[in-house]
Amino acid sequence: VAKDLGLQLPALKDRDAHVFDTGRTRYFFLDLQNGHLSMMEQVDREDICAAVAKCVLNFEILVKRPM
Repeated sequence: VAKDLGLQLPALKDRDAHVFDTGRTRYFFLDLQNGHLSMMEQVDREDICAAVAKCVLNFEILVKRPM
């Protein structure tokens, strides 16, 4: 994530980076030690969106101080 945002790895922690899932369940987390975006647990597609052909999980990354 740091690389994708054009930041050095320590800047993620210094700038209080957070991942926000848009649904009720938290699927993602941002590891501030290595900058990797990871899944909280295995995702069951059938539970999330069995009725649709295209399954999308939305999230946002917020980086503070300064924007």
